[in-house]
Amino acid sequence: MTARRPLYYDAGHLREMSDSDITKIQKKCVYLYGQSPSVTLEIDSSAGNLNSMIDTRKTAGTFATSFGDGDGIHGDAGDFVSETSTAEPGQQDTTYDQLKQVINTDNPPADDVNNKAFPVYYDGTDIRAMDSADLFDTFISPAINLLVADSDMDGTFRIHTATSLADHTLISNKPVFTDTRANTSLYSGSGIPETLDQPFDVTTFYLHRTNQGAAFGDTDYKLPFLIDTDNNLKRTTNSDFTLVLQKMMNHYTSSVSGSTIRYQIGGSGTTKGSVITDTRLDGAGSYNTLIVGTAGSAATVYRSQEFPNGTEQVINSYTLKIRRE
Repeated sequence: MTARRPLYYDAGHLREMSDSDITKIQKKCVYLYGQSPSVTLEIDSSAGNLNSMIDTRKTAGTFATSFGDGDGIHGDAGDFVSETSTAEPGQQDTTYDQLKQVINTDNPPADDVNNKAFPVYYDGTDIRAMDSADLFDTFISPAINLLVADSDMDGTFRIHTATSLADHTLISNKPVFTDTRANTSLYSGSGIPETLDQPFDVTTFYLHRTNQGAAFGDTDYKLPFLIDTDNNLKRTTNSDFTLVLQKMMNHYTSSVSGSTIRYQIGGSGTTKGSVITDTRLDGAGSYNTLIVGTAGSAATVYRSQEFPNGTEQVINSYTLKIRRE
């Protein structure tokens, strides 16, 4: 397997493509992948197949009641269930496992056997048609490396913290993940018993696909020569060469080990967009009390409850990754 320099027509001569000429075709491969990606991501609440992510937040502890300690002193510490005996704040976990990776397989070009669809090159003695391995090494493999090396490449997917992003398409209004925390402003001693779970949304994360870049027409890159069915040299057309490159890209990225494109949560690879964060308050809980009734009444109730408190901390970070495998 060897990268080749395809031949193209230039003012009455066949010339070898330069590195720049070959790079343009590699970038065309990226563009074609963006038109019909072989590996896609979608939101599926019942059939996600990437690693799950967990949002955590603190909740209030269950409230406690007492009718006093009988010492005749209304509202002293002994009347309430003590802080050490009051339920500690709890935790609410929400699992997000709805990211689904879909593999769309494709076959290599139909005439791969005789290589009539593939460009020609000069081997120092003869003009020969590239075989599929040559085509892979020259154009396809470098294009795959380009696709997995950057956060925003045609037809690939990324995470963003809003439903709109320039040059991207939103996949679903349903978020991939929502980071929530306890809303401490909603808890008060006067409200005991407070609702245990009173959250607010901190950051919402959405799935987007990067749109195709600028198109490649006949004049945007050098079209190679090939051998036709009569064994004559002829310049390929943009449409024919596009079909060959697109089918090769989709075949290798979907099905050929070592060249497939795959997504995952975490692990190795290039981070695709925003880092997904799970934040949570770090306090041990604030102890609060409420007297319900009047002094001297046997019906007076002493309530206590612990609420979420503290400073927000990043508990877990999740990243959407793309890699070649």
